Amino acid sequence: MKKFNEKVGRIETMIAVAMLVAIVVLVFVSAITRFFGSPIIWSIDLAQLLFIWISMLGADAALKKKSHIGVDLIVKKLPTKFQNTVTLVTSLLILAFLFFMLYQGSVLCIQNYLRKYATLNISYSFGTAAVPIGSVFMILTMLEQIIDLIKNWSKPSVSKLI
Repeated sequence: MKKFNEKVGRIETMIAVAMLVAIVVLVFVSAITRFFGSPIIWSIDLAQLLFIWISMLGADAALKKKSHIGVDLIVKKLPTKFQNTVTLVTSLLILAFLFFMLYQGSVLCIQNYLRKYATLNISYSFGTAAVPIGSVFMILTMLEQIIDLIKNWSKPSVSKLI
């Protein structure tokens, strides 16, 4: 599972970087063409669509690196077993939330399949699909981290203060 998640992470990063570059170029070109009186009317919709996907891919990248915001000042000072118990409970809560996001995001995709982006003439589901797909990636990441935590239960899950 770890190798699969690493490959997915590399692919996610490449796609997110390409999308970010596309947004920057698109917004720049759109600003230039607007200045000359010929705006690209679909640029805002496409930039928003790409941004939605970048957000979900970035959330998974941050989760893979365990760099989401957290307050561990007190937990760092507790015994290893308690640290790991707190980490496991919070990981299971996050996992439950991700399954909720997967379900609700899928419902949203189904509800929006007839709705179209005004200027792109594609289904709104292309944007809303980022939520369930991103949730699947984050579920895989959380499962890997939970398995790793259980395998290394005797090691602290939170680094000790120096």
